[in-house]
Amino acid sequence: MQNINPPNDESPSESGKGFQGEQLSFLETPVFCPILPPSGSAAEQALNDLLARDLTQIDWLDECKGWRLSAAVKSLGYLGWEPQSIMVQHPSWPNAIARRVHHAPRG
Repeated sequence: MQNINPPNDESPSESGKGFQGEQLSFLETPVFCPILPPSGSAAEQALNDLLARDLTQIDWLDECKGWRLSAAVKSLGYLGWEPQSIMVQHPSWPNAIARRVHHAPRG
């Protein structure tokens, strides 16, 4: 198989294609300043749990906190909390894949 674009010795700025990679910004990174969720809301429950430990939908169901963890996590995102998630296999449901949500504090 042939290489369609053979390498050249020109720098990216000389070839007119620009640089690839991370874009540099002269603006400061915004300060992490989230808003607290309303008292008694599912978002408040989710925030309290996420500050203590990682959480999955299955855990949320087992603790009888409702079935809409994703809505509570989305609300936290709107409030500036920036929750992170990954897909995992849950030990109590081996045939299902669950989303594990955690709060990664800025540092």
